Amino acid sequence: MGEISLLALRLLITLALAFSAAPANAATNPSPTPKKSSTATEKSVTEKKPAKKKSVKKKPVKKKSVKKKPAKKKTRKTAKPIPIPKAKWPPKGFKLSNGIYYSSPKNEKELVTLLTSKSALAADIKNCKKFICTVIQVASEEKCSAWQFTSRVVAYDGKPLGSLNSLRKGSKGKIVTTYFLVSTEPVENNSEIKRIVTTCIRGPVAGEIPSDNFVGDLSTVAPVETQTYTQANTQTETQAPAAQ
Repeated sequence: MGEISLLALRLLITLALAFSAAPANAATNPSPTPKKSSTATEKSVTEKKPAKKKSVKKKPVKKKSVKKKPAKKKTRKTAKPIPIPKAKWPPKGFKLSNGIYYSSPKNEKELVTLLTSKSALAADIKNCKKFICTVIQVASEEKCSAWQFTSRVVAYDGKPLGSLNSLRKGSKGKIVTTYFLVSTEPVENNSEIKRIVTTCIRGPVAGEIPSDNFVGDLSTVAPVETQTYTQANTQTETQAPAAQ
């Protein structure tokens, strides 16, 4: 009995070892690798070509034609004439006698201001550098066809030297006009012109305009009058300082 059991035990052990060795051998033997088919290889080798994108031609963008505005012609601005203010009437600072307004520079400053503002009197100013003269401003309510000035030329000591008769162009009504009265007495004599009688002539004029007629050494004779006075003429005696 003991031997039978021992044999049985050995048999069981042998069987157990046989069964346990079979899976070990199976694991160690390499399994045959399956051969890849040719179709599979071709498929793996051939690469897909990238699809070509259709080139989309962009339509050229049309530029909007910008119409140039016509250049504006530059118009030259013409200087507007400066309106001359109307002279106030009656003139300020003037004296009135028989319808005639008259004035003369009261000092050297007023004389210089008057001379520099009257460019048309340049020729008369030159004459005043050589001869005794005076300045007078006159105006009348009505138009004068000419102005006549009769005056006396007196020496520095008061001695009469002669009479001066001057004719000047006329002026419109209510217009102040400036006149120079020029004698033939040299400036060196320090004489002056006094007792000016002013006449607004409204009729025909006898004599040259402008003119200055000096008659010397007539101390006892009244100032000469070259015009025949009518009711239309007005005259007044004025006084103006000598312009030297």
